[in-house]
Amino acid sequence: MKWTLGLLLVLGCGKEDTPLDLPENPAETGVPVGVMTVTQGETTLEVWYPASAETSVKGEVADMGQFVPDNVVAAVGPGFEIPGVPTIGVRDAEVRTGNGAYPVVVFSHGFGGMRLQSVGLTAHLASRGYVVVAPDHPGRMLGDILPCLFMPALDGCALLGMLEGVDPAPDQIDDALTWVDHASTHGVFEGLLDTKHMGLFGHSAGGMSTATVGNDEARFDALLGMAGFGPVDRDVPTRILSGTCDAVVTNDSLLDIHASNGAGEFVEIHGAGHQAFADICKLGLGDMASEYLLDRDDVNAVILDQMLLLGVDGCVGYVPNPPPSEDCATQYLPQVEADAVIKHLLTNFFDVQLKGMAEVAANFESVTLTP
Repeated sequence: MKWTLGLLLVLGCGKEDTPLDLPENPAETGVPVGVMTVTQGETTLEVWYPASAETSVKGEVADMGQFVPDNVVAAVGPGFEIPGVPTIGVRDAEVRTGNGAYPVVVFSHGFGGMRLQSVGLTAHLASRGYVVVAPDHPGRMLGDILPCLFMPALDGCALLGMLEGVDPAPDQIDDALTWVDHASTHGVFEGLLDTKHMGLFGHSAGGMSTATVGNDEARFDALLGMAGFGPVDRDVPTRILSGTCDAVVTNDSLLDIHASNGAGEFVEIHGAGHQAFADICKLGLGDMASEYLLDRDDVNAVILDQMLLLGVDGCVGYVPNPPPSEDCATQYLPQVEADAVIKHLLTNFFDVQLKGMAEVAANFESVTLTP
């Protein structure tokens, strides 16, 4: 059984637009997806959106190497290369029309991440009828941290987010909203962005930013944190997704936040680690560190250890020692299983809060939901 959004419209030019015809399962990919890179002020934004039915089904490979500074590549030496991540997003595809305006969701990446770090989730939401906007957060990006791995640190080392507790994200999320407002009345997205129904979600430090910004910004109608969240006093729907095997932001710490907020939903994903909510495991950072960095005497061992903990927590093949819980005594939840769970929980949350759809039960053995 499928449900359909919107009306089939015929434009004055004679072109027949196609409505969204989506599988009932929130974890199942919907329509083709387009992706574009835009700027607002000094902030770079990635935008995913429902694409025309005629769009190629072959998406691009996201270039993760663009976030690694040239001086780091030179310092690491020959053979070092960050792999790309296959996606369902087709670069600059035609925007799908005929469905009214799409709800907008803004994504905030984590410490050591980038706007593309959870492309599997951001593109998935777009396939389900959302326009998703993800700003880079200079000051806590992968390219800010990698130069700090060496002694002396290379040019570009910036640890404000780690050492000084400075969160650059609020200003950049504000830039994302500025772009949304302008794009809703200009260009290819004119009339296609529903600025009255917007959500905000983030991973790790981005989950904290989601709580901080979402607590003050009433334009966001729903807030979701993945492996990170914070206090929210505003009367707004919230959901926290937590991995019981997360050694970076522990399940217990997020439970405490949920209890102190006194509202919203808390969802435990048994066996999931910190990077279950991102595509960072696909970069193979642990193997790269073993091959290129661990035996060098010009590496800052303290920062490398911290970055390895962050970069491989939740990646199959790396067993936590000691394990945060018995769920992960020998292995993390496989990524393909975690993907299905997270896509379901993420998509249906925004479907309920932004589209007014019904809750679809998450009947997964690995999930415990606490109202």
